[in-house]
Amino acid sequence: MSWFVTCSQCGKSVVYESGQKIPELCPACAETVKKEAKRFLEKEERRKEMIAVGVPEIQERRIVKTLGLVCDEQIFGMGLPNDATLEKFNGGIALTWAERVRRARETSIRSILAEAIEKGGNGVVGISLTYEVLGYEQDMVMVLVAARGTAVVVEQ
Repeated sequence: MSWFVTCSQCGKSVVYESGQKIPELCPACAETVKKEAKRFLEKEERRKEMIAVGVPEIQERRIVKTLGLVCDEQIFGMGLPNDATLEKFNGGIALTWAERVRRARETSIRSILAEAIEKGGNGVVGISLTYEVLGYEQDMVMVLVAARGTAVVVEQ
């Protein structure tokens, strides 16, 4: 007995014989997903080996090639409660905000490392971070966290 199954990714119909496990993806989409997962894992391995510093040089290593500027911006909003007394602010609101800023900073740095990998680099030098309040409207504060640096190839 044969089964006609529609691929959840591309929408194509695929015929499967009885006794086979019926997958959600056609063979072509399944292969694409495998390749993307493999590329993702390879990038993660390369990211672990990346060198990221805030100074323009890396001690005891020579920069072989400069690949250019890498940058990322994270913009997010934080709500202000109407009853934000000093006691309440110190009791938890500031900690929540600090955690959101920390996550934005980490995301921004991860993004510039990924961009450096895409350019063929194994390091980012001269990393600088910018924090800026963009505005306030209707009990919402908009904050920018940005990271930038120079993608480089460092001698191993």
